[in-house]
Amino acid sequence: MPSQPSRPRGVRPSPVPSRSASSRWVALAGLAVLAGAGPVSEAAPAHATVPSAAAVTPAAVTPGPLRAEALGLLAQPTVAPEAAWRRLGPDVVPVLAALAEDSSVPDAQRMRAVTALGRVEAPEAGQTLQAMLEDPQRPSDVRSQAAAALGQRLGFEAVKTLRARLEDRDLRIREAVAQALGRLGGQQVREVLEERLPLEDVPQVREALQQGLTLAEP
Repeated sequence: MPSQPSRPRGVRPSPVPSRSASSRWVALAGLAVLAGAGPVSEAAPAHATVPSAAAVTPAAVTPGPLRAEALGLLAQPTVAPEAAWRRLGPDVVPVLAALAEDSSVPDAQRMRAVTALGRVEAPEAGQTLQAMLEDPQRPSDVRSQAAAALGQRLGFEAVKTLRARLEDRDLRIREAVAQALGRLGGQQVREVLEERLPLEDVPQVREALQQGLTLAEP
């Protein structure tokens, strides 16, 4: 028989854990995990902490006092006067813009939110209305209302922006812009509407252009 390799004196072989001991260790580890006790030994890898639902919730989702005040004004049967919106300051601009496209808000209040942007004395209000009008991805009712509010907010400074929308692919926007221009009045507006009239093929938009010309009469 081949000779067994000699073992140095004084060195004992490492004890091999029995199957029952290993099973008990696995069971204890499983219980520790289920109980949320963390690692069972210092050698076990640490687990990353998972944030709670409250920690990852965007702060903007939580209704604030400014939004509540804006909703209170929008709940009135007519759009609140400029003084009421002036009191809320320019910070109300993004609040109104968000309410205008919030499907949980009644349609009448959504449209008043757009109109209210025309009464906020802040440069951001005009910029927001222009962005609403020029974005084809926004709802047509929001864009149409933005056309009217932009004319109210900027006056004749809005003519250039409104004129470009007379060629919008959405006929409802062309119709709303023609009426918004007519309300501004003046010779410049008349020239814009007269220039567009022979190029328009849709009867209801042509009618809106005619109405705009009538409104623009000196």
